[in-house]
Amino acid sequence: MMDSDRLQHLYLTGVRKNGVNIGSGAFGRVFEIEFCGELYAAKEIHQTLIEEVTPEEFQSVKRMFIEECHRSSALGHHNVVRVLGVYISGRESRLPILVMERMQESLTSLVEKYPNIPMCVKLSMLLDVSRGLWYLHSHDPPIVHRDLSPNNILLTSQFVAKISDLGVAKVIPAGSRKTKSRAPGTVHFMAPEALTEIPKYGSPLDVFSYGALILHVVNQEWPEPLHYVMIDPNTGRRVALSEVERRQGHVEQMTGAPADLRCLVEQCLDDDPSRRPPISGVSDRMKRMKEAENVRCPDVTMNPITWQATKMLKDTMLSKLIRGYILS
Repeated sequence: MMDSDRLQHLYLTGVRKNGVNIGSGAFGRVFEIEFCGELYAAKEIHQTLIEEVTPEEFQSVKRMFIEECHRSSALGHHNVVRVLGVYISGRESRLPILVMERMQESLTSLVEKYPNIPMCVKLSMLLDVSRGLWYLHSHDPPIVHRDLSPNNILLTSQFVAKISDLGVAKVIPAGSRKTKSRAPGTVHFMAPEALTEIPKYGSPLDVFSYGALILHVVNQEWPEPLHYVMIDPNTGRRVALSEVERRQGHVEQMTGAPADLRCLVEQCLDDDPSRRPPISGVSDRMKRMKEAENVRCPDVTMNPITWQATKMLKDTMLSKLIRGYILS
């Protein structure tokens, strides 16, 4: 079967671009489209990433892209962004464009815009992500994301978190001159085994990224680690730091978080992949922490949905005050 035939059942017709750009990342850009009277998001891989590859390399990229389209469109989980299909742009395009459900914003943008997100809302979003990962890792063989970061966690208007960008990083040839690194992923969220000469991509890799994600959400800052080594003040020698030690400052900042969350972060960030907990166990612990937080802080504004309503009301009031000030 030809590659194009394998995608035939996924092709969509009647797709219209409306000129709204949603965002752009290392591997592609996302824009808004209209399809069957509804708004959706479309993701297109940057053509510059594949324009200099050899014909053989491009065919390999194309096969991997088609495989990822098949895999993504077959997935169905509340915490994984739904993929509808693909379409061909009216202009020259070497790869089809992926069409998926339209989300409100990324976890990154939410954390940057609102400095005091209630802990219950944070735990709710983190629980959503763990459940999405659990679903992916439950497949045989497990589906490993390899680039789990706040940029790839998207939110609905009611703060339901969903994992996106499955497999996009795997499509781009390793070592492409247009990419920033040989290994796919966001550096501050990458496990040490992904940064070796011969990278290893197993389920524990995503668990490590999830641990860094907890730090990002709880502290509401980018979990930038320290350098790999430090100078021992007693001997003057260089000493290698573990991944937990590299992020110790961020771990210590987790004030106000459940006591077990700090322990969970340290276990997820273990240098040894075999010692990291499975995402199923991580998700169970996140659920218990969220339930305990709901009991500890029963105020209705702590609920993600009602917090959204409260946030929108405050935004509306602020915008009215600003408009009144400008017009006065």
